[in-house]
Amino acid sequence: MARVNQICKVRAMSEAASLDAPVVEAAAQAPPKARGRPRGFDTTWAMEQARALFYLRGYDRVTLNDLTSAMAINPPSFYAAFGNKALLFIRIADAYSRALLDDIRGAFEDEPTLPDALESILLSAARRFAAQEGQGGCLILEAASNCSDAGVTAHLRKARLSIAAALYRGISRTAPERVVELTDHVMMLLAGFSAMGRDGMDVERLMRVAARALQPLCDPSERL
Repeated sequence: MARVNQICKVRAMSEAASLDAPVVEAAAQAPPKARGRPRGFDTTWAMEQARALFYLRGYDRVTLNDLTSAMAINPPSFYAAFGNKALLFIRIADAYSRALLDDIRGAFEDEPTLPDALESILLSAARRFAAQEGQGGCLILEAASNCSDAGVTAHLRKARLSIAAALYRGISRTAPERVVELTDHVMMLLAGFSAMGRDGMDVERLMRVAARALQPLCDPSERL
């Protein structure tokens, strides 16, 4: 009798194992579950909101709460998308810097004379820096004023040097004997335009200033 019970028990275990096998095999073949959730917001739009805040308040006076409120996201989503406030600002500043450099390099490639190129650069800067919709000035020059983050400050200093270097290279093609003088002068004008835009000067007025800005450097008989 004991032997019969043992045989029945072995058969039952074997049948159970055969029933479980498809389940185990199916589980092994099932794709792994995706971790986390896809980002539910437009990062480009979010960066535009952040850029507006940095323009209005500068770097130091923008908090994480300000950023997440403007973007309508929570802190974990912010960190997942941008890393931290400093990395976000640098990302925004780099895009802005690239646009400035494109204007400068394009002017030296497209304009037939040095005066025309410099005038194009100044007029473009006036349009970009003029006060519009509560924003004004150059993000590179203004938004990090009195910035307490040493890494951000160093990064923006490199951006300013890149702008000066682009001017230097362009001017040196046709006026190597005056390249330092003219580069310094244009950088000074850009800083002045930025301050005027920050203080609320509109496009038309700042464009008029830009149009006259190079006259002191121009020879009456031969422009630059």
